[in-house]
Amino acid sequence: MFEPRNMENDIDKLPTAPEHPRIAPTDPHDIIAMVQQHIALMAGQMIEPILVLEQLTRICLQLRYVGQRNYKLVIHEYSQAVEVYPDNAYVHFSLGTIHQQLGNFDKAVNAYNLALCESSLEVIARYNAARCLLYQGLSDDAIQQLSQALRKVRQTSTGTESLEDRIWTARPRKESGENGTPEKEILKLIEKAEERIKRQSQKQTLLPLKQTAPTQSTAEAPQEIPAIPSEGALSEDAPPSVQPDELRVHDDLAGMYVQRGFLDDALAELHLLTIIYLRRKQLREAGATIRRISKIYAQVGDVEEALINLRHAADLMPGDVDLLREIVDYCLQLGMRKDATQYLMVIARHYFDHRQFNEAVAVLQLLITYDAKNYEAYDLLGQIYQLEGKFEQASGVYRRLARLHNESSIAWERQATLQELRTMKPE
Repeated sequence: MFEPRNMENDIDKLPTAPEHPRIAPTDPHDIIAMVQQHIALMAGQMIEPILVLEQLTRICLQLRYVGQRNYKLVIHEYSQAVEVYPDNAYVHFSLGTIHQQLGNFDKAVNAYNLALCESSLEVIARYNAARCLLYQGLSDDAIQQLSQALRKVRQTSTGTESLEDRIWTARPRKESGENGTPEKEILKLIEKAEERIKRQSQKQTLLPLKQTAPTQSTAEAPQEIPAIPSEGALSEDAPPSVQPDELRVHDDLAGMYVQRGFLDDALAELHLLTIIYLRRKQLREAGATIRRISKIYAQVGDVEEALINLRHAADLMPGDVDLLREIVDYCLQLGMRKDATQYLMVIARHYFDHRQFNEAVAVLQLLITYDAKNYEAYDLLGQIYQLEGKFEQASGVYRRLARLHNESSIAWERQATLQELRTMKPE
């Protein structure tokens, strides 16, 4: 993938890739400030439901792109808010939304049930709770929640846009789906739950057939990414007693559902498999399973969801260079140049630490084509050339670094050290 080239003559002529905005910031202080502002909106005497849900949507979006790192801080903030405002349905709903996104489905359902006291939130709380129940395999319970939500929608329907309709539109969700009316989306999910019940009853029939030809030629695109819980989120729970056969069943079913084009069911099986691995502390196996989830989304062209899952996998599989390369590719496809360069730097440092200097140089050269002023890349590149005794090339890199970052003394110090080494080098 990364082919090294000679930089000695063209170090000053590297192209600059076009600017692309970052999709979401990753500073934990930013996300906590957003959460605290959100809680303040919900704690006021005059709550604006649409503003509350729009801010929650922004928080969810940021959390999805930074992986698992900030979930614990965010959940802590909302949990404290629940203690201070135990009767505030909006706070309960917000905590439930974060738990759902993290994959803590039991806690999410509990939080959504506590939010039902606010009539305007009832429909979206029941709808979200039903999604959680579906991913737990509790299709009958999900249908009960959806039936009550549907009854509420039909009771309050006036033919004109109501507050509940605006709340439905403003709720956190994927941009690519669930854009229909409340009644339409609820009926669609009821149909999916009923179909899931039928397929669950067919599991034992399907298993012996897993090597047969697919029954569908076209895969249905998954409607929603199953949230992947972090290891920390599961550490409070006692590890379940899981037999090896159960792991095999989930694995076989996932492969079979993919083969037949039942991608929602495949994702549900892979999600359950991931949870089992995490609870058993088999982190690399969990990461590999999440990577399979990513591949499903990539196959149907949903690169954004593929990237989100790969980032989760990378947290569990540190040092997997092939996985990091996939992340770089997806970042570039989405125009996330800054993210791509960050992951390229991780790859370069991995190669440097393992003294694979040729591979490291190739990665750093590629990185610089996307970020021609990247300080870390030039510094590490100069160190590699210096360690290899390529003093002329190292000097060219440090000169370039000094011009780009003339406020820093490190480039000049590197040059001075390099000059000493050159004078000490035997003829």
